[in-house]
Amino acid sequence: MIATAGEALKRTALNAIHRASGAKMVDYCGWDMPVEYSGITREHVAVRTAAGLFDVSHMGEIEVRGPQALALLQHVTSNDASHLQNFQAQYSALMLPNGSAIDDCVVHRFAADHYFICVNAANTDKDYAWVVQCNTFGALVQNVSAQYSQIALQGPRALEIMAKVTEPDPQDLKYYWFRQARCAGVDGILARTGYTGEDGFEFYFPPASSEHLWNTLLDAGKAAGLIPAGLGARNTLRLEAGFALYGHELDEQTTLLEANLGWITKLEKGSFIGRDVLLRQRAEGVAKKLIGFEMIDRAPARDGYPVWIDGKKVGIVTSGSPAPYLKKNIGMAFVPPDSARTGREIQIEIRGRQASARIVSLPFYKRPK
Repeated sequence: MIATAGEALKRTALNAIHRASGAKMVDYCGWDMPVEYSGITREHVAVRTAAGLFDVSHMGEIEVRGPQALALLQHVTSNDASHLQNFQAQYSALMLPNGSAIDDCVVHRFAADHYFICVNAANTDKDYAWVVQCNTFGALVQNVSAQYSQIALQGPRALEIMAKVTEPDPQDLKYYWFRQARCAGVDGILARTGYTGEDGFEFYFPPASSEHLWNTLLDAGKAAGLIPAGLGARNTLRLEAGFALYGHELDEQTTLLEANLGWITKLEKGSFIGRDVLLRQRAEGVAKKLIGFEMIDRAPARDGYPVWIDGKKVGIVTSGSPAPYLKKNIGMAFVPPDSARTGREIQIEIRGRQASARIVSLPFYKRPK
């Protein structure tokens, strides 16, 4: 998604820092964002072996408060938010009646009457409007995105770096839990979450402190190999980890079961938007299935390339790219369920020529314990 003609790009509070650093900037979902600083491959490998620092302040934040907050979330999201404890988070989806999602999201519980949802930048306004439209429960719903910058510190040395400048010590913060914390003297919300397949943290804080916090973290992590990383590496990292990207593996025509997101689809929790369709799909089967593949031929597959099986065009590549850490060319695509056998050879059409690939299990990469 790009900004329409005459529409100014939005800028995060770190925009001047990115430009001064020589980052390559692109229009991403109407935001002026860094796609790379020192090269996608270098940034990707740094996150896998040391650490990378991402500006993700373009992401949206929606607060849901009041005695009926949980009832609204149970109605509009796919996962079971009733299982959350205070200061625990869960990956979920904002549901549509056809069993697809208007967005994927992370739900954070502060208290029984206070929740915080992180949503994708491209979808923030429509997500907020949809939650408001579905709010027949009387909960208080607010788009609080302007109140927050967000920085993601990701990689095997992220804890070591974050611990240098954060109180309380983040060592005991479990995966997909969060807390109120002070990082580099700045009060905010520290979550042990991320989108790279590595250990790491996301910190939500007032935008006015963005440059101070960014520079302090880079200084604290310099000896550990921390470097700034852009959206290019963020995309290749999540692909290696087999994570869905909204608008690619997940959209308003693809159900959660088709997108391999049955694990965040809690059909037994009771009624929620789209549940009837998903129950029927679980009983009767899905129309398409998301698979991972590795290229056998040397050429990389790219988003949108046609997929062929047994001489028939059966789908398109949803995400395709070289995998810098694995040193392979990989991708994901939807194919008919009866063709989704691991090990099966398929063909990817690359500039009019069919190139061989093989279906493999997802994820492509899983970090060492």
